[in-house]
Amino acid sequence: MFKYLPLWANILLGMGLAIALAVAALTYNNLHDIDRLTAQAEREQLALYADSLQAEIASETRLAAAMSTLVANLPDIQSHFAAGDRAWLRAALEPAYRKLHADYGVVQFQFHTPPATSMLRLHMPERHGDDLSGFRHSVVDTNREREPQRGLEVGVANLGARGIVPVAWQGRHVGSVEFGMAFGADFFATFKQHHGVDAALHLARADGLRTFAGTFGAQPLLDDSRLRAALAGTPQLVHARLGTTPVAVYASAVTDYSGTPIGVIELVRDRSAALAAIAASTREAWLVAALVAGLSLVLTLLTARALERRIRRLAGGIKQIAAGDLSHEIAIDGRDELAALGHDGERMRRHLHGLVGEVEQDARAVDEAAREIAGAVEGQAATSSEMSASIAEITSTMEELSASSTQIAEYSGSVAEIAKRTYDDSLQGAESMQQLAAQMEEIRRDNQHALAEIVALGHKSKEISKVMEIIDTVADQTKLIAFNAALEASSAGEAGKRFGVVAAEIRRLADSVTDSTSEISNKVIEIQDAINRLVINSEKGSQGIAEGLEASSRSSEILRSLVEAAGETTSSAQQISLSTQQQKTASNQVVVALREIVTASADTAQSVQRIAQVAQQMTQLSTNLGQRVDRFELGAAPAADTRDPA
Repeated sequence: MFKYLPLWANILLGMGLAIALAVAALTYNNLHDIDRLTAQAEREQLALYADSLQAEIASETRLAAAMSTLVANLPDIQSHFAAGDRAWLRAALEPAYRKLHADYGVVQFQFHTPPATSMLRLHMPERHGDDLSGFRHSVVDTNREREPQRGLEVGVANLGARGIVPVAWQGRHVGSVEFGMAFGADFFATFKQHHGVDAALHLARADGLRTFAGTFGAQPLLDDSRLRAALAGTPQLVHARLGTTPVAVYASAVTDYSGTPIGVIELVRDRSAALAAIAASTREAWLVAALVAGLSLVLTLLTARALERRIRRLAGGIKQIAAGDLSHEIAIDGRDELAALGHDGERMRRHLHGLVGEVEQDARAVDEAAREIAGAVEGQAATSSEMSASIAEITSTMEELSASSTQIAEYSGSVAEIAKRTYDDSLQGAESMQQLAAQMEEIRRDNQHALAEIVALGHKSKEISKVMEIIDTVADQTKLIAFNAALEASSAGEAGKRFGVVAAEIRRLADSVTDSTSEISNKVIEIQDAINRLVINSEKGSQGIAEGLEASSRSSEILRSLVEAAGETTSSAQQISLSTQQQKTASNQVVVALREIVTASADTAQSVQRIAQVAQQMTQLSTNLGQRVDRFELGAAPAADTRDPA
């Protein structure tokens, strides 16, 4: 696109794009830094608010611990607590608790006996004696370690800011006293009133984070993953909207009295003013960028037009040289790169002036030499043409001889190839017959083995028959015993009926065995008949296999003789083919040599002709060169250049 524009437009466009990109990049980077610094300032400020909220919670717990310490160190309180005098403690301290509850936000005033049994609740005097050790770990720790504990903890009345101090009487630990400060929606409303920031506390439960108290609704603004990250110790800052108001939301973990995270504090601050300031800064930044870019473009345009004028003057001098006018000097001004280019152009003009004069003289000398070369070459070209024709006739005769040798070599090669295939086929036939003989031998061995197995099977079937005879004898004896038993049972009267039933069953079983052995004997006889037939057939097959094996051996001997004869034939054919190939090679070498001589003589003739043509061309070129040199206007010889090229 730039090559169709004037030089000043190219410079203006290139510099303009560079300036626009630079200004846009700087402006964008500055605006990005403003956004980053604004977010960092929001994070730091909200972190300070979170620290202030934690400090106010700590202040509440310190106040509770201070009041607990005061009560725990009163001798009358110590003595009556040690004696378990609930009535005296209630009568003495209940008026003070009501005053503290009304004026200072005290919501709990309680005494515990070790490890964590409620002895007196001044805020709920009717409830006492219940064991709190399952969930009031701060009370257990105070009575076990006998050290004060203060901080947040979940109790019967939900989360509270507590201060617990051990109580001793005459060197003996008797329990602990606790004050709990109001901690809920009023606490966060007061914090918002003092600092202008919405706040909420979300407690960690088994099923997730649940809102304990706050000033902006019953649901957190951050998602569950960010709340859990804050609970794990990584504060979170997110930009969101509360209704239609843009806000910055900051979340950090809050811990109980032992330092264990129990929930997340979520602080919300309106960032409308910050966004308005960022928008105003953005508008001002882009306005300044536009002014800077415009001023830069004006300066670039003035510089480009001045540079263009100098280049045009330099181009005018070079154009004269291109037109062949070497008589005028190139205009040079300044000491920059363009001035150096002008000096170089002037030196080129002076050099061309001298070079054209020398070429004009040399062109005349070349023209005379070319004419002499053309005359000498014409005679040499005629001699080369005659020698090339003679060699071509000899080459034609040798090519015919080579063709005859090639045909003989091809025929002898075919004979050798046929003899080789015959030898290979005979060799394969011999190998096949050997394999057939080996397979027949293997079949004979398998048949002998099968025959032996069949005979062994016949012996085993005879042994089965003997066993069946023994079983029949046992069954007959069993039937006889059963018959005798039945007789004895019938003579025994009523007492022998059951024995008679058993004897009948035994006899029935013996009958079944007899029937089964009879069937088995029949099957064994059938098996023995089949085995006898198999033995007869196997013996016939063995005889046939032996005859086939003998025939295979005779065929193998015949094929071996054929292989030996084919091998001798192949050797003879290969010797004949080798001799004809050698004759063919020799003929081809002679033909190749003659062709090379023909080619060389033709190339020589062509070279001579080409030299003649070149000589003619040199003559023409020298004439043309003289005409072109005459186009240059030299004028007077230029003086030596002594100016500083810088």
